[in-house]
Amino acid sequence: MSTTPIVSDSAFMRTNVPLFLQRFFITYYKEDSCIEYFINRSAFQDRISSSLVFSYNAITKDLHVSRFHPELYQQPNSKYLSAACFFLLIHHCADMYSLDNACHISLETVPMVSNGFYMRLRDFNFHVHKSGLGEVVELTSDLIRLPVDTSMINIHVFDEEEVPFLK
Repeated sequence: MSTTPIVSDSAFMRTNVPLFLQRFFITYYKEDSCIEYFINRSAFQDRISSSLVFSYNAITKDLHVSRFHPELYQQPNSKYLSAACFFLLIHHCADMYSLDNACHISLETVPMVSNGFYMRLRDFNFHVHKSGLGEVVELTSDLIRLPVDTSMINIHVFDEEEVPFLK
């Protein structure tokens, strides 16, 4: 089993995904059409972020990014790590639900995050689908599958602190 994902068509991800995986590991919890991801620092095994939530609607072929705020920017030398993380999570979801390029990705965000992050992701083709109330914009992108090994993303094992009724 490989610990470095194969990203054949993306030089950016070939560089940044291994850097991400040297410092962090990802676990997930899947329930029906939703997957929640957890990011931990490898060296200390302390949680960086949780509640990264993606859901899939099979009828509309929509992979919806319900919540993506990995808080990696608070880590030292973190430039491009959020992009690498997003790339891995999208491909992991696509693997989990056996999605193909006929599917699309959708999310809601504010223009500052849209322009500063999502529109700069060269491995996706995000565009504004529509503007919502206030400062919210809805973005969509085609799902562009690349050969990516996501086997390093493991099932999350909840501990007593995470599940109060286990105490």
